[in-house]
Amino acid sequence: MSIPKNGIAQNFPDKEWKHNAQPVFSGWDQSRLDLLKNYVIDSTSTTGMMIIHDGEVIFEYGNVIENSYIASCRKSILAMLYGKHVVNGTIDLTMTLADIKIDENKLLLEQEKRATIKDIISSRSGIFLPAANGGDMQHLAPERGSVKPGELWVYNNWDFNMAGHIFEKITNRNIYDEIETQFAIPLKMQDWDRSLQQKDGNHTLTDILAYHMWFSTRDMARLGLLMLNKGKWENKQIIDEKWINEMVTPKSTFDELDKIAPFLKKSGRTDSYGYMWWLLEDTNNRQLKGAYSAQGAYGQNITVLPEMNTVLVIKTNNLYERQNGNHNYIINEITKSFDSGLSNTYKVLKNSVQENDMTQFIKEFKKIKKQNIKFDIQDVLNKIGYHYLTTKDYNSSIQIFKFNIEKYPNSWNVYDSLGEAYFLSGNLESALMNYKKALALNVENQYNHNTKIKHIINRLKLKLKDSKK
Repeated sequence: MSIPKNGIAQNFPDKEWKHNAQPVFSGWDQSRLDLLKNYVIDSTSTTGMMIIHDGEVIFEYGNVIENSYIASCRKSILAMLYGKHVVNGTIDLTMTLADIKIDENKLLLEQEKRATIKDIISSRSGIFLPAANGGDMQHLAPERGSVKPGELWVYNNWDFNMAGHIFEKITNRNIYDEIETQFAIPLKMQDWDRSLQQKDGNHTLTDILAYHMWFSTRDMARLGLLMLNKGKWENKQIIDEKWINEMVTPKSTFDELDKIAPFLKKSGRTDSYGYMWWLLEDTNNRQLKGAYSAQGAYGQNITVLPEMNTVLVIKTNNLYERQNGNHNYIINEITKSFDSGLSNTYKVLKNSVQENDMTQFIKEFKKIKKQNIKFDIQDVLNKIGYHYLTTKDYNSSIQIFKFNIEKYPNSWNVYDSLGEAYFLSGNLESALMNYKKALALNVENQYNHNTKIKHIINRLKLKLKDSKK
């Protein structure tokens, strides 16, 4: 665990991610997270999704293990790779294509040769030659030679692919080998497969191919966590912090993007652009301050939310060729699901749960003022109670269920749970009393559960009768 400059303790996964079993005690509204999951299932083509908070998984959906194509998220990862070599002086961002002796088979105009590496990685080269692959906005570009390098932003795969070519030419390192060395090994990626990685594209258009990448959801989350923590992983600085900041500082404003691609705003996006990272610019949502994303076709996404100490990763397997759902909606729902003030209020509760100290948990909970208890935590308390029940710690289980009844005295379900705990602990009389209370409160026979309760009550009566013989 390390402590970044924002003062928040940051956990890091080892071989496996740690899951936060009670996100509510970290400031998350579980009911909203449940609704978000329903949206993902019903209205998107998402095949894998994770939300990481304080370095722990608070939401997981789908297949987070499979490696699949990450489309244009590759560009943001390349920007991360650049950092080491920029900082050590191997790559000089002011070098021009002429300096590097790149002429694209003598197709470049004299003016285009003056484009710098900085122009290339910010997609402002002013070079509008066909790229090896589609999926960009080059069709919106003006006529070649009409703008100078650095004057105009156009989301342009020629630039991005050239950025990869330049990286390999100057460093003498293969991009995929660099990912393995810089990230996969030190970040202990679980699913990285070097053999899957390969360049591709239309060889008749150019020799500069696209450096496609395949990652799993949970390994993309490790990259997002590295970015969130300013390039530091545990006690090692993997990427220089100044480079992290430089990547996510706007090189092209929202107004510039809006001028050439107004459809972005119409789709709900108000982005600026850094070094191959999209920068979120929603000034009305304080939770989005400083947020940024890697985004790719078919719905690939790594979004970093520094104000919330949170990373969102979304994957849609490109084999299905589907992209449904609105990522901006998902991001906004996540911001609505988190309350940083409540996170601080509940921190002591989370610590008590982690230390398995239910007496302290209840003591601390009672100190919290009623106005600070914004979320319905009945289900959360029940889950904690059942955790102890499955480990046969009946005293702790009964303690939690009784406290839940104190908080929610009109819920039949909590009496049913306490009845089960007493039953399994051997206190049959208390079990019978609580099951009767559950039956009386469940007047609407929710989930058609009363038949089951009546059966248990009959069994208890028979057991008690036999015990008195």
